[in-house]
Amino acid sequence: MKRWALITITASTILCTAEAQESFGDLEGSVASKEFTQAERRYFTEALDRYQKYELHGDFKIRSNIAWLDNDHIVFSARKLPGWEATANEHSRIMSMNVVTGEYKDTGYRGRLMCLNHLGDMMVRQGGSEAFPDSSKTQYEWWIGTWGGELTSVPRPDNSSIPSYLCRFAPYGDQIYTTPKEKIREGMHRTLPLLPEHGYFRETVEYIGEKATYPVHHIKRDGSMRLVTNKVPIHSNFIFYPWMNTYYDRLPLRYKPRIFHISGEFSYVGIPKLLAYWSKSSPSMDAIGVLTKAGMLWTVHHGYGDWKKQGLYLDTTGGLMRVDIGVGADSIVSPDGCKVMDVILREDPFGKFPRAYVWLIVDFCKGK
Repeated sequence: MKRWALITITASTILCTAEAQESFGDLEGSVASKEFTQAERRYFTEALDRYQKYELHGDFKIRSNIAWLDNDHIVFSARKLPGWEATANEHSRIMSMNVVTGEYKDTGYRGRLMCLNHLGDMMVRQGGSEAFPDSSKTQYEWWIGTWGGELTSVPRPDNSSIPSYLCRFAPYGDQIYTTPKEKIREGMHRTLPLLPEHGYFRETVEYIGEKATYPVHHIKRDGSMRLVTNKVPIHSNFIFYPWMNTYYDRLPLRYKPRIFHISGEFSYVGIPKLLAYWSKSSPSMDAIGVLTKAGMLWTVHHGYGDWKKQGLYLDTTGGLMRVDIGVGADSIVSPDGCKVMDVILREDPFGKFPRAYVWLIVDFCKGK
């Protein structure tokens, strides 16, 4: 059985992953089965009761990102709570909830929570209709500050992102992907900041003959630089894990998720053989993962007909385990790397409405 592993590379290394060379002879044909085959079951164990789980219940209507305040509390904006529902022009209420007890309270903040990081930095958006999807034409008010303190109004710069570990606007720089090719000049660049103590990435346009290339350098705080990759992370997928002191490029399995070490190099996350086989053999299968202290947790989605193979799969040094039969939407990890919160569906995702979603927390530091 393939173990959880990291393959370290530098810019000059040619990646040759184990799964790319692996033989799936013993699994061939299994992907056609709606149920697990004996061959598939040899590559994972059922461990539905292995870790402590909490299921949160409540009549909430969420209109924001969900973020960890600390290792026991999550924070979110709500349009509806037991005993209250927002009117059309009323701001959402930002709530905190204890994931162990299920107790929740109004924090006093109003608007749509856009970001809350491990340092307590936060960003809230107000304006428009919070009850409906965003509109690019809507004029919003943006507020930043530190959790527990007053918020300050700030303008949003053009062409900027909101890295989740900063909760502040970060201008891209030159528009090297939207500028007409004939107007792209050598030396044009865009940036992605890391935490201040870790420097930033700079993606620069360079030419080899008439062909444009886009090397990415890590610029350290002292000004030194190192070529690290030719694929800059997308800010919305790039996460900082305080318990590891590393960054994670959260990409679907088929795009090879990466870890960025503050020493200045990327590592690719190893793919379990069973997931590699499914990804190779089934166009409808996909998976996306997060890192925990117990190993890589994969949320595995399958297509119509073989949905019973979906679930939360934990890849550890002891092997691959399915720790829940549900399929998640957006797993988030607590600051200490122990708890994972997700909104999951344990039934047929292609079945009839309404569907029974569960707010699930799994504590991977508390095994049974």
